[in-house]
Amino acid sequence: MTLLDLSEGQSAEIESINMEKLPKPMLTELLELGFFPGARILLKTKSVVLGKLICTLGGTTIGLRMKDGEAILLKTT
Repeated sequence: MTLLDLSEGQSAEIESINMEKLPKPMLTELLELGFFPGARILLKTKSVVLGKLICTLGGTTIGLRMKDGEAILLKTT
């Protein structure tokens, strides 16, 4: 399951990041923002038209491209 599989308002725990799907600078940026295994993430908005995801992680609201959301693997509960 990836971040793209969540519905708006749904949250999950990050399991890992697929490093093969991200350029190295983006991976570094995600890690600096707190995208670590065990972190809880909430999907606030998913805009297919704009190709954007708005999520909250550690009290911070972050905008991501859907392409980058595919690399964020979540634990299924």
